[in-house]
Amino acid sequence: MKIRVGAAAIMVAMCSTVANSQSLKDKEYFAAQDKYLAEKVPYANEKCGTNFAVKIDWSTPPTAEERRTYSAYGYCEAVLDGMRRVCESSQAGKDAVKQKIKSLTCGFGPQRSIALKDGAIDYKINYSSTNDVDYVFEYLQNNL
Repeated sequence: MKIRVGAAAIMVAMCSTVANSQSLKDKEYFAAQDKYLAEKVPYANEKCGTNFAVKIDWSTPPTAEERRTYSAYGYCEAVLDGMRRVCESSQAGKDAVKQKIKSLTCGFGPQRSIALKDGAIDYKINYSSTNDVDYVFEYLQNNL
């Protein structure tokens, strides 16, 4: 038990250090990306009849070069577009999204991936991926 508590304390301290070591430029970039993504959520919620929460996990952020070249919110928006497409494709799709999706978290990984567990979609962005909306749509069609 003491080991688990100690490990948890170390992880919180590490995350706090990462957050505190971010430059003002980084913080502004993250805030802007969060804002842009938040502006896209109401449309998906309207089309799906939902009220799910969406966030970007910045614990392993993209590199400075990737931030200059790509838009994190744009890649995360692909999930919203894929969900919206499921909702618009049929009433059964809309019902499935309403029942089974409660939140969405986008993070960054070495490969694009998506998982749905306990009502939460965990989507890992990889900037070299293509056809992200189709990828999400296909995943949801097979897993809802």
